[in-house]
Amino acid sequence: MTEWLRVLVSAALAGLLGLDTVQAGQFLLSRPAFLGPVLGWLNGCPLEGARLGILIELLYIDFIPVGGVVPPNGTAAAAAAVLAYSCCGIAPSLSFFMGLAAGAAFSPAEYRLRSARSAWGGRIENEVSSGVFALRRWVAMAMLTENAAMTAYVLACTGLAALLARVPGLARLYPGTDFAYSLMPWLGLSGLYFRFRAQIYKKG
Repeated sequence: MTEWLRVLVSAALAGLLGLDTVQAGQFLLSRPAFLGPVLGWLNGCPLEGARLGILIELLYIDFIPVGGVVPPNGTAAAAAAVLAYSCCGIAPSLSFFMGLAAGAAFSPAEYRLRSARSAWGGRIENEVSSGVFALRRWVAMAMLTENAAMTAYVLACTGLAALLARVPGLARLYPGTDFAYSLMPWLGLSGLYFRFRAQIYKKG
C-alpha cells in the first residue's frame, strides 16, 4: 500500500469511526485511546500511535459537552497526530501538539454540522405530517455528511503537516516541543487524579 493510499484509508477510517461519537453506537471506538493504536498499526507505528492516542485521551477525557458547547474532537486530534508523524515525518512531540490543535479547530465545523442537522427538524416534521416517513434517508444523509467532513478534514490536516515538514529549520522547534511533550503524561494523570478525587467526594 502506497503512502498516500494509507493516508486516504486512514482518513476514511477516522471518518467512519468518528460517527461513533454521536451518530452511531457510542461504543468508544472514536476515542483517541482506540483510534491512535489502530491508525498507528495501519501506518506501521503501532507503539507511537498508541502513545499519541493515550496522551490525547488523557487531556481530552475531561471535556464534557454541555448544552451548545462542542468540545475538541478527539478523533480528529488522534488522526492528525498519527498521520503527521507516520506519513509526514514530523517528530512525535510536534505531531502531538498539531493533533491537539486539529482537534480544537474542528469544533466550529462540528458545531455548524450539528446546527445544520437541527434545521432538518422542520422538514422531517412536515414529511411525517404529510404521511411520508423516510427517517432512514435523513439518518443516512447525516452520517454521510459527518463522515465526509471528518475524512476531508483529516486529509487537509495531513496535507498541511506535509507542507510544514518541508519548512527549513523545523527541527529547531523539537527541543522545546520534546520538553513540553515529556510533561504531558504528568499533566494528564494529574487531571485524572483531581477528577476522580472530586467524584469520590461527591459520593462521600
